[in-house]
Amino acid sequence: MLYWLTPYLSDFFGPFQAFQYIGIRAGLAFIIAFIAALKIGKPLIAHLKKIGVGENVGMSDSHKVGELHKEKKKNDTPTMGGVFWLASILIAMTLCGRLDEPLVLIGMVFIVGMGTIGFFDDQIKANPEDPRNGMSRSTKMSATVLLSVLTVTSIWQMGNMGSGYPELRYIYFPLFKDAFLGEGWNILVWAVMFFVIELVFILAFSHAVNVTDGLDGLAAGSAVPVLIALAMTTYFVGHAGYADYLNLPFIPGAGEVTVIVAATLGATLGFLWFNINPALIFLGDSGALPLGAAMAYFALVSKQEILMIFMAGVFTFELLSSFLQIIWYKLTGARLFLIAPAHHIWEEKKMPEARIVVRFWIVSSICAVASLISIKLR
Repeated sequence: MLYWLTPYLSDFFGPFQAFQYIGIRAGLAFIIAFIAALKIGKPLIAHLKKIGVGENVGMSDSHKVGELHKEKKKNDTPTMGGVFWLASILIAMTLCGRLDEPLVLIGMVFIVGMGTIGFFDDQIKANPEDPRNGMSRSTKMSATVLLSVLTVTSIWQMGNMGSGYPELRYIYFPLFKDAFLGEGWNILVWAVMFFVIELVFILAFSHAVNVTDGLDGLAAGSAVPVLIALAMTTYFVGHAGYADYLNLPFIPGAGEVTVIVAATLGATLGFLWFNINPALIFLGDSGALPLGAAMAYFALVSKQEILMIFMAGVFTFELLSSFLQIIWYKLTGARLFLIAPAHHIWEEKKMPEARIVVRFWIVSSICAVASLISIKLR
C-alpha cells in the first residue's frame, strides 16, 4: 500500500519518497509485524484460555515426552499461536509489500495456505470431543504436497518467462563460483529432478520446524538468526550490484521477497515474546508448518537450498534425529537415540529447559553466520 501511495504522499512530505526503497519497507514491515503480534497475541491468549483451547501433552507421540511435560505443567497451555503470527505478517505485508511482484504473491499464497492447513489440524486437536490427534497423516500430507507442487510449478514457470528469472530453475552449490545443477540438462529429466528436490526440501523443512517446536521458545528462537540470514540472501540476489560482487544469480523480484522475510522475522520475535519459558502460548501446526515452509521458500527464491541445510543447522539436526530414530527402529526394533527429536535427550537428563533452548539458539546463530561467510567465500 505504502509503495503505491508514495507518489501522492511525497507531494505533501518529501521523505515519504523513501517508501520506494526495499530496505525502508522491509524495516517498517519488521516493526509493524512485531507490534501487531504483541497487540493481537495478548487478547488471543486470554481468549484461548477462556474457551479452553490448550495443549494436551497426553496426546504426544512419545509417552516419555508427555510425562516430562506433565511434570513441567505444560498441559492446557494455549496453542494455535500461529494464528496471530500469520495475521501479523499479513498486516505488515498489506501495508509494506508489493503484491504485484509474482515472487511475493506466490510466497504469500504459499505461507497462508500452509497456515490454513495447520489451523485445521490444530482445530481438530483442540476439540475435546474429537478423539483424533489432528488431521490424518495422509490428509495432511496430501494437502501440503499439493500446495507445494503448485508453488514449485509456479517457480518453474517463472523461470520460463524470459524476463530475468531463468536462474530460478537452477540449483546452486555453496562455496563454488560456477557450480550449479540444471544448465545444459535434458529439460524433461531436469524438470523431474527439480520438482523432486524442491518438494523434498520444502516438506522437510516444514516438518523440521514442527519437530523442533518441543520446548518453550526453541523453534521460534532458533528461526530468528536463520530469517536474518535469509533476509540478506534475498536482498543480495535481488540487487544487481551485490549479486555481481558476490557471484550470485541475479533475480530481480527476490529483492521484494526481503519484505516478507522481514515481516516474518518481526512476527516471529513478537510470538517469541509470549513463547519464552514459561510459555504463555505454543506455536501449534498453524505456525510451525508455515514457518518452516516460509524459510524453505525464501531459500528457494534466493537459490540457497543446499546452503540452507547448514544455515538452518538446528532444524536439520532435529529432523535427522527424528528421521533416523524412526528408520533405525523399523530396521532393528531398537532405538538409535535415548529419545527423539534430539532436544528431548537433554530434557530427559534434567538439564534446565531454558539452558537447552538458549544453547540451541547459540548454535543456530553460529550456523547462520558461518553460512553468510560462505557466500562471501564464493
